[in-house]
Amino acid sequence: MKEKIIKHFSSLTGVDVNIFDVRLKCFETQSDLFCKRCPRACDYNRLHLYGTYESARWDEKYIYYCPLDFIFITVPTVDSDGIMNSGVILGPIVMGEAEDFEDTYGLPNLATARVNDLAEVASHVFSDKRDSAQRESVTDFLNAIYRELELLPKNKEYPIELEKRLQASIAEGNEMKAKEYLNRLLGEIFFRSNCEFGVIKSRVLELIVLLSRSAIEGGADTEQIFLLNNGYIEEINKFDTVEKLSVWLSGIINRFIGYVFEFHDVRHSVTLHKVIGYIRSNYMNKITLDEIAEHVSMSKSHISKIFNEGMGVSISTYINRTRIERSKRLLKSTTLTIAEIAVLTGFEDQSYYTKQFKAETGLSPKEFRKRAIP
Repeated sequence: MKEKIIKHFSSLTGVDVNIFDVRLKCFETQSDLFCKRCPRACDYNRLHLYGTYESARWDEKYIYYCPLDFIFITVPTVDSDGIMNSGVILGPIVMGEAEDFEDTYGLPNLATARVNDLAEVASHVFSDKRDSAQRESVTDFLNAIYRELELLPKNKEYPIELEKRLQASIAEGNEMKAKEYLNRLLGEIFFRSNCEFGVIKSRVLELIVLLSRSAIEGGADTEQIFLLNNGYIEEINKFDTVEKLSVWLSGIINRFIGYVFEFHDVRHSVTLHKVIGYIRSNYMNKITLDEIAEHVSMSKSHISKIFNEGMGVSISTYINRTRIERSKRLLKSTTLTIAEIAVLTGFEDQSYYTKQFKAETGLSPKEFRKRAIP
């Protein structure tokens, strides 16, 4: 039934729609996938895994950029306990002026408002309940915990050494060992709680804090990890049975380890593209760092640091360059006055615009126009 809806939705909108399997970390079908034939040849499965995790974390649609500046929309398919094993991916979509792209490959070009509308409609169409494959994943997780319980000595002290090994494996980026130690620790927690659910929740929360410290030590983004934890703390308090908590953990463990080991570069890349997209869509207006930070859900200092490292220039410099590039097009293709172009491209006044233009190009706007138009 879902495949039929996807086919009709794609036909109506002109946008490709595909299912991404979180467990396999790839699309269910690769037959006519744009990312597979994209000339950039990026690690697109990792990019879309990150996008799908983000949509699940926010429990709604998530819009993100790929390395070619194309837009994708992800809608999580989750159950009532928030467990996600797949997501619906819409895209790629060209958002903005075609001149900003080296090649648009005939992809659908939508205005920002239409992309948001498409994401909103898709979130209502594709969100659904957990299917049999998801239930199987949960069963596998619980069985792994029960196997660990059977191996536990009845009189053994809580294994601090096991916690240390878990911390070390996370900091070193050893995903296989981290998962092994994590399952063993969860088995210890379940066994030693004597079925007291309040104790189990407290220990699970302590375990998440432990994972966080180790992840940060291993180089994970501090602010991102803290943001994740805030959501987890709120979610833990909603559960009233061990079964529901276990189901939730089956999704959280893979998601957390994924953020630690797989998404450092992707996360920053997506953030940079979101900032660049925001600037390109709003260059004609006054843009503040507060607005950009709110748009990407990061602090001003953190987004400034990421942007400087990734782009090699400050955000303010990039904004000015974007405005100047837009003004060049107007100088070449219109008869607007210099003052009118200054206003249309977001500069405070003609004098400031002329000063910035000359600093960037070595010419005044008037001189540039004369050379560009014989």
